[in-house]
Amino acid sequence: MRKSLKTATTILIVISMLMTWAVFVSADNGEPDDPYYIPLGRAFGFAGGTASWDEENFRIVATYGDDTFFFFLHSSDALFNEEEVTLNFVIYVEDDRSFISYFDVAFLFDDSSGSFSETIMTAVLTSMYYMDILSIPGITVALVDAETGYTWTQGFGFADSDAGSYINEQTLFNLASISKTFTAVAVMQLVEEGIIDLDEPLVTYLPEFNTLPDLGGDGDYHNITVRMLLSHASGIVPDLMVPGVATINEYNPDYMNGFLDTIAEYNMITPEASVFTYSNNAFNLLGILVAVMSGYDDYFDGFVSYTQENIFDIAGMELTTFELEDFHMPYVSQSYVSTGIMADLVYFNSLPAGGIFSNAHDMARFMHTILSGGIYEGEQLLSEDSIALMLEQQDYDFELAPNILAPNMVPGLGLLYSTGFNGFTHVGHSGNMVHFHSDMAFDPDSGLGVFVSTNSITGMALVRDLCTIILTNAIFEKTGMIDVPAPVMAEPIELTLEELQAFEGIYTMAGDSQFTRIVAGDDGFLYMFDFSSIPYPLALIPLSDGSFFSMDFEFRLWFEDFFGDTLVYIGDYKSHLMGGLLDPELYAANEDFYLWEGMYIAVVENENYVSIISHVEVGTDVNGIAFVRLYALHGATPISPLIYLGDDVYYAGDLIKFTSDADSAWVTILGATFERME
Repeated sequence: MRKSLKTATTILIVISMLMTWAVFVSADNGEPDDPYYIPLGRAFGFAGGTASWDEENFRIVATYGDDTFFFFLHSSDALFNEEEVTLNFVIYVEDDRSFISYFDVAFLFDDSSGSFSETIMTAVLTSMYYMDILSIPGITVALVDAETGYTWTQGFGFADSDAGSYINEQTLFNLASISKTFTAVAVMQLVEEGIIDLDEPLVTYLPEFNTLPDLGGDGDYHNITVRMLLSHASGIVPDLMVPGVATINEYNPDYMNGFLDTIAEYNMITPEASVFTYSNNAFNLLGILVAVMSGYDDYFDGFVSYTQENIFDIAGMELTTFELEDFHMPYVSQSYVSTGIMADLVYFNSLPAGGIFSNAHDMARFMHTILSGGIYEGEQLLSEDSIALMLEQQDYDFELAPNILAPNMVPGLGLLYSTGFNGFTHVGHSGNMVHFHSDMAFDPDSGLGVFVSTNSITGMALVRDLCTIILTNAIFEKTGMIDVPAPVMAEPIELTLEELQAFEGIYTMAGDSQFTRIVAGDDGFLYMFDFSSIPYPLALIPLSDGSFFSMDFEFRLWFEDFFGDTLVYIGDYKSHLMGGLLDPELYAANEDFYLWEGMYIAVVENENYVSIISHVEVGTDVNGIAFVRLYALHGATPISPLIYLGDDVYYAGDLIKFTSDADSAWVTILGATFERME
């Protein structure tokens, strides 16, 4: 069973790490005579400007800041502060509404005086286009060049559409997991002072943690070091959705203050320093460590106070905070499901893992600090050596190595190195918290950094790709080159039916709504069935480099042996792990599993508590495999296979317990309880 659990953990960790990836669709308009248009009034509104019809002169008058524009219907002629300019495309009119090309509106936001003008145009075009088609009410962006001191910030759209307030560089967003980088800064400050040693076990500093009951599993929590926590290698259960971790209307300090008792109820899922497992709980422990080692008795208040006094005040991040107070509220963006649909503001009470609020102005200052070796405008946040340590890729000789589990994601200390589908690697951190989605990416070699944040669920599919697009454009505009590996050239080859049959089986696929079956064809191809709900099998052509190519969607799959298991990667650079081969016997639904099938809804007894996971689906797929699928407030996760352990307990990276009575049934997962819907 231990081998089986390790295999299952490998697959499930991969799925959970990759569930939010999205493929970027280019905003290139193709033919010059077919530009993308946006309503002119909306374009200026996104920027915080105005637009109105001048009936007397039969023209549109628009303002943005101190600038005034005059546009003429069905014409490319325009006036900019009374100077004649020629637009790339005419002002288009339909149903008494005027439209301007995205390409022409882009220059409204370019105050760079030639610096990164092409990059800024790309940022504007992409932001506006996807705000429109994805129904995103607002985006904020910052671009910095630490070598020259250059900063560009820009808000697009509404912070509060009902009040008519637009996003600017001061508008506060919940940056979610970007919090982890700031928690790491706090830890590194204490390391510099000699208060903490990165390679000392956590139990040395937290006696309460040392006296926990045996957490069980294959590991020993007494050996977990500060470095392991910072680099997601501790082996503890990575996440908990217990009541009180997320709230509306008010904060819940009891979550952090009672966390050591909470974590004591959950076994370690892997041995310490054996696998890279992205972990919110690890950073909650680090936040408690910061509070205790800086002399505070209250974990929640202590962490808030320490970060305010030792990070935000020093770095000049005037509005950034882990705890919103009354004076912050006028700056906080509303939360949106999509444009026009507001929602309650959610507070994530695991502050060190995901509670920070910040804005483009403050994040620009922070990126300048990181890229300048820990000092900005004369204020020292960290030493250059500490910044170098944070940027250093961690290598524990993992038994389940990070380059095997997640080749696109390698840990630093509170930072992650990520490789995109185009082979480009950057360092930074992203964050997703229900309605707010953010990304921070920088390239230390060029001294460039980018920050992007959105205020709606619909923005989740955009931020990571938008951030990378802006960064790669800026690097190219500054240096004339992008450091990406050369594509591997491969030719179609012939494999025998027996050779193809070695790849047959049922696979998990990250992002999929069902398990995928791969079958060998007697025509020399592999065929994928039920992949991403595509109603027909996809033919996979074997190539000379060992990969398989789909003509339908132009992607490549790679099958790799991993200690006797088969894992599947996607992309020309084999950069993203998509899933793995399932053992039908191990994951097959047992004869009584049908008793638990159905959709479950979160049980929330306190009106201020919010369950990030709103629903849980339990079922059996067409292949007879038992699965569970979580529906978070911002979307559904891939389905995960279940292993039956006995006594109505199953395993899917976490123990899942089913209970019932004559009236209903319940499932408990990640510390939260869900009741079956009738």
